[in-house]
Amino acid sequence: WKDFEPSPGGYSWGFWDEVIGAYAANGINVMLSIPKAPDWARPPDDDKSVEGPPADPAKYAEAVARVADRYRGKAQAIEVWNEQNLWYEAGGKGRINPAAYVQLLQLSYTAIKSVNADMIVISGALTPAGNVGDLAVDDIDYLRAMYANGAKGYFDVLGAHPSGYLCPALGNWQTVTPEEAAGDPGHGTFTNRHHSWCFLGTMEGYRNVMLENGDGGKGISPTEFGWAVSGNPQPGYEYARSNTLEEQAAWIVQAYQWAKGSGYVGPMFLWNLDYGVTAAGTELANFGILNTPAYNALATMPK
Repeated sequence: WKDFEPSPGGYSWGFWDEVIGAYAANGINVMLSIPKAPDWARPPDDDKSVEGPPADPAKYAEAVARVADRYRGKAQAIEVWNEQNLWYEAGGKGRINPAAYVQLLQLSYTAIKSVNADMIVISGALTPAGNVGDLAVDDIDYLRAMYANGAKGYFDVLGAHPSGYLCPALGNWQTVTPEEAAGDPGHGTFTNRHHSWCFLGTMEGYRNVMLENGDGGKGISPTEFGWAVSGNPQPGYEYARSNTLEEQAAWIVQAYQWAKGSGYVGPMFLWNLDYGVTAAGTELANFGILNTPAYNALATMPK
């Protein structure tokens, strides 16, 4: 948001017009993920060193409705926010608020549909997490809170970020062994198992919550997923050292194959294509597949 409305009502569409127009001209469908409120829209007391939502959710709804109207027929979907169960996407420590997010989602859905009924609205994908003090809320707990606060009926597709970490694509978080997860029996004690460890744990956990709430007719779209590989990972991504490029390739293909037969998974956005080239040396590069076995495996995978 802050990129195209850096000042109140001061819209800057040049880059968006160029990129989205190029995709549309080449028949490529586009999903726009729109987080990051500009500072002018943020609450005065939140932490401006991290990203966060606006003080008035109606301002965001107005902005995304303008996007939906402007890119009618060129963009096919809008994701309303990103990883709102994580402190640095929620305005700072202790500011994670499912009820406030649902209000933002309700206003945004209504505003988008009022100008472009064909635009698909995806709920902001949660990050796989446990409850970590004032830093993170367990994503399945957060999803239940979204439904409890009235999210049902205000998104077309549920967004998800089912990261694989060390777990094979078809691994079960309740039974996966150290050898399966890391190829190394000495890797950890596996005493604090959690659904967020595994791609399937996240996807099936979300599906169960949707069924609990009578929302099984909707699909789930992973707007970000993948497996990191690095010989020299950044702090917090040490697990990437245990994965191999061959495992990354196999697990990505297995995830797509499983999703195709699931009956409830929509488009899956692999994270990522080329940050290994454009953002070399960052944690983003650990997920890049350009010039790796994963790229070739995807190219030859039956579509």
